[in-house]
Amino acid sequence: MLPLRAGLGAVRQLRTYAPRAARAAPKMPEMPPPPKFPPGTRAPETILFSEPAVPHPHRAAKAHATFRRGWRMALVGSGVVLVAGGAVFYGYARPAADAGAQRAEPSILSWSGMESLYTDLKRGVSESQTAQTAQFMLTAFGRSTVIIKAVALCVWDYRRVLNAKYASKQDEDEELRQCHLRCAQRVLVALQTNGGLYIKLGQHLSSLILLPPEWTSTLKPLQDQNEPTPLPELEVLFREETGKTFDEAFTWIDEKPIGVASLAQVHRACDRETGEVLAVKMLHPNVERFSHVDMRMVTILVHWVKRVFPDFSFEWLADEMNKNLPLELDFRHEAGNSQRCQADFAQYKHTCVVFPRVPWVYRRVLAMEFVEGRRPDDLRFLDAHHIDRNRVSQELSKIFSQMLYIHGFFHADPHGGNLLIRPRQPHSRSKENFEIVLLDHGLYFEIDEELRSNYARFWLSLLSRATPKVQRERRKYAKLVGNIGDDLYPILESAITGRSGLEGSDEKNPYGVQGKQRMSSLLDLDGGTKIPEAEQEHIRKTVMEKEGMFVDVLDLLRRVPRAMLMVLKINDLTRSLDANLHTTHGPARPFIITARYCALAVHRNDEKRLKERWRRDGLSLRLVRDYTSSWWSYLYFYQGLMLMERCSDVVASVRKYLVYLRTLCAVGFDTQAAHRAAAGLDDQARSEEKEAADRSSALLALQSDSADALAEEAAAPAAAP
Repeated sequence: MLPLRAGLGAVRQLRTYAPRAARAAPKMPEMPPPPKFPPGTRAPETILFSEPAVPHPHRAAKAHATFRRGWRMALVGSGVVLVAGGAVFYGYARPAADAGAQRAEPSILSWSGMESLYTDLKRGVSESQTAQTAQFMLTAFGRSTVIIKAVALCVWDYRRVLNAKYASKQDEDEELRQCHLRCAQRVLVALQTNGGLYIKLGQHLSSLILLPPEWTSTLKPLQDQNEPTPLPELEVLFREETGKTFDEAFTWIDEKPIGVASLAQVHRACDRETGEVLAVKMLHPNVERFSHVDMRMVTILVHWVKRVFPDFSFEWLADEMNKNLPLELDFRHEAGNSQRCQADFAQYKHTCVVFPRVPWVYRRVLAMEFVEGRRPDDLRFLDAHHIDRNRVSQELSKIFSQMLYIHGFFHADPHGGNLLIRPRQPHSRSKENFEIVLLDHGLYFEIDEELRSNYARFWLSLLSRATPKVQRERRKYAKLVGNIGDDLYPILESAITGRSGLEGSDEKNPYGVQGKQRMSSLLDLDGGTKIPEAEQEHIRKTVMEKEGMFVDVLDLLRRVPRAMLMVLKINDLTRSLDANLHTTHGPARPFIITARYCALAVHRNDEKRLKERWRRDGLSLRLVRDYTSSWWSYLYFYQGLMLMERCSDVVASVRKYLVYLRTLCAVGFDTQAAHRAAAGLDDQARSEEKEAADRSSALLALQSDSADALAEEAAAPAAAP
């Protein structure tokens, strides 16, 4: 207890003496106020350098090169691992073709047999010979690696160019153009290496207006300049199909093919029995096996892309390929399509289109009558036979508009390699001095009357002035034909028309090319032979650079019906044909022709519905009013547009004569030079020279890149510490 008491005593003493100590402490003097200084100036802004100083630039450059090389190898390696994993997972597939198929009897499909053809094809595929898992893996690995390598190098090239800094905008544009050429050349080589299905994809890419012109011009050779198969290999396939050798079937057969397509090639031969000269179309050997592998691998890759990038959906592409490719591999299906399309055009008293006669057909071999002709965009051939290229473009627009809007059964692959033009033959139904021969009927689509009627009404609304009522109608029919709402409507309009958009198409972006006011309708298009370069660049930049726009394009392709995808494709292809002809009637002329047949299709649909109402409800004042309104709309559009079409003929002729006179005066009254300019030969020659120069520069750049890569790899061990 003593320590505790001592502690309490100490506390009491502190309490007693603390106040006294405080009172005894001396008082501190007051501190003077702090001096006042003038206000300070703002500190200078910090200077930030875009790139830090590099103490050892040579070491840094080598490290960067090593990193780029390692990143490229890692990207390619990951793609290879992805393909190999998918191949192992789907190793039970059956990619081999039915090489030992029994001999088929020649036939021409009747319309009643068309309905069960697809079922027969599926059964034939399911009964084909089963391949070993290792064979599938090796084939899939080799073909898929070619595409993955090309795509990976393109991605790396674009990233390098887009992330670099340039001294001027012109330097940046030129470097990006060269990058387009290099990447397009890489893809072209990869597609030609694999062939088959990949050639089909490249043909479609070569006609898309949303792609830069460097891509479309580079991929153009895929339309009809593919690698041929040697004739002895084709004879093996021919004997498997027909049971005859070439000597037994033909008096002679030309070793040089007259055409090499993605799935088949054509040779000229003389039938031994009839003595008729035929064009014999034969499937490339092993194309079925590769096609099965390609379909399987594209499906795998599409699913993996969807899993890794949920916004990028390409399932529609795989579905369409899996559905249509087996039909294209059976030439009996092609013969049936040709027969049906020929019957559709038999109703016309005058038409320029011609369908080659088919004497006999097997599953992988088809014989047609031989037709002498050239590509429709061969301007030298047109000039030699005094054929007006403007009339050729107009007839092409009429033919495909009749297919789409009147018949509802249309050729879905009308590129320049599938068309021939020849002088008018005796007893022809053509009113012009030429005929257009339609080839390759393997890919056709059928569109029902309701869908094509609504699509025709949508076209007519695009040709009307952009009043609030017309703008509502445009969006209404966009919803009906493509299941497209207001969010994706601007993209659909540009995809259908190939232009940058009309007034009211995009409320968030009311101005068009170079900040100008948008056009009210398609009839307000400016003149010229093709779409202005500024507008093409505006469309491409809007789609490729605007945030989220590319995802919106994919969303549009996913939403629209499959038949509408083919309609968009045929629009691109016909516009591409018109541009390659270097026409002088202006870009609005194809739209005028399309609108005429749209008006006819709408009028026929209205008549059908009104007759049904008459039979059901009887005659009424409202029925008479609706019939009068429909008849007046048809008269206004069909006859009015026909008058505009005649006026465009006059404008096209005047422009040709002006080109002739202007060139005649410029070159010192050289009539031959003036004639070449008026025929479009000079424009086409300049385009071909530019394409050839771009192709050569792209090849040289690729060779230089390969040499630099080899040099870096050789120097890497020496630079290692």
